[in-house]
Amino acid sequence: MKIAILGYGNFGSGFGTYLSRLNHEIIKEKVEDAEFIFVSVPSFAVVSALLEFKKDLLNKKIIICSKGFTPEGKLIVDELKENSIENVFFLYGPTLIEEIIKGEIFGMVLAGGEGKEEIKKQIESAQLHIELSEDVIGVQVGSALKNVMTIFIGMVEGAGYGKNTKALIFTKCLREIQNFGVSLGANQDTFYGLSCLGDLMLDSRNRYLGVEFIKGRKIEDLIKEKNCTFEGIRNIKNAIIIAKRLNINIPIIDNLNSVLFEGLSINDAVKNIIG
Repeated sequence: MKIAILGYGNFGSGFGTYLSRLNHEIIKEKVEDAEFIFVSVPSFAVVSALLEFKKDLLNKKIIICSKGFTPEGKLIVDELKENSIENVFFLYGPTLIEEIIKGEIFGMVLAGGEGKEEIKKQIESAQLHIELSEDVIGVQVGSALKNVMTIFIGMVEGAGYGKNTKALIFTKCLREIQNFGVSLGANQDTFYGLSCLGDLMLDSRNRYLGVEFIKGRKIEDLIKEKNCTFEGIRNIKNAIIIAKRLNINIPIIDNLNSVLFEGLSINDAVKNIIG
């Protein structure tokens, strides 16, 4: 099968390597001859990337792997619908690319309507376990806010708090994601799955950013060091926009924003959250 990948960065290239092992032909940054299109560009660029190829999207399955919201503070699925881009699915989970390339077993959740079973059949293997979901809102919110929350979890770790405190903060992070998602219409149980809880447990680059920021390093230096986009940083402002629209409280995200951009200490942030 011919599979297109838009966004051949860290995830795109690594997942492309995995798909190649299944004997799929990988097409980079074009879609004309592909049956499936995997999208792993930064979340703010998903819609524009697909609109560039809109005339070639008919009858193709579009699988979004980008974790985040649009710049306008919307779910990716909603903005795609507004632009009449259909047949869209969402694939998320804990995916450290270096482990995938090594051949280690991993799992992801694939959300969407009719047709997701075919996608699963084509990309699942002894290495990759795919779980199916109808909750496209829940998997999007969980994967986006997981990147935000792991920055704060990293900060707590970098500040030297003990395991008991970290466990408390971790639990509160998960609960805040659930409240946010349910307010948008998600199923609460979705957040216990791979797209949120499973991914929240990883020592990801967003978690690394939190640890190093508390040690005194600047965000721009960490971006240069890792040569990557920290989606968690991008999604903080968008999450705040959505929360204001929904009129819901997001104390962890608000305090994280204050630590990163307003000079609040991590100790004061922890006190504010534990309350």
